[in-house]
Amino acid sequence: MPEEPLIAHSLAEGYLYLMATPCASCGQGPLKGLDARVVSETERSVTVAIATRCAACQSDTTKVFLLPGGLGIEEKGEAAIVNPTDEPSRILDVGQWIVLFRMITEAASKETDKTQARHLGIEAAQCLEEALKFYDDVDNDLPPSEAFFTDASRERFRGAPEQFSRRRLIDLRTKLPSMAAMRASVSARKKKRWWRRRG
Repeated sequence: MPEEPLIAHSLAEGYLYLMATPCASCGQGPLKGLDARVVSETERSVTVAIATRCAACQSDTTKVFLLPGGLGIEEKGEAAIVNPTDEPSRILDVGQWIVLFRMITEAASKETDKTQARHLGIEAAQCLEEALKFYDDVDNDLPPSEAFFTDASRERFRGAPEQFSRRRLIDLRTKLPSMAAMRASVSARKKKRWWRRRG
């Protein structure tokens, strides 16, 4: 019996889910998302299948995602929007978003291409924004129990609850670029093209 599609807010969230998910065959990973293909499409949603390969054991699988809001792909040269809604993720929990933030921030620090580094910075910022969507009580600095889907995240929370402080995540978020800043930067570069020499 085929697995039910995983519900994601965008294709980008689907690929991030793969980064945060251990391989079903060897328990290691991470899973690398390869090509995505549209399986079906309606006026309300898109279903996509993403081919994956485990970085540890090289086993190939396919994950299917239902995207009620569509693919969420931005124009060329812009970073993809992970989740345009206020709704928390259904497939990644608060701990996984924090782990993804660390992974992507580390990748951005090693990236030599400035544009790609900026895109990674925006993606890392969005991971923090997604983590913060789970904090429903303004008087509580820590996430509720419903914010945890996986045993690994629960274990990380028990071992280092301070890493899950809402105040800490907000402080980290303020140091990273925003989608609005990125778009303003792209727009400014386009406007400056008039001074280039011709010929």
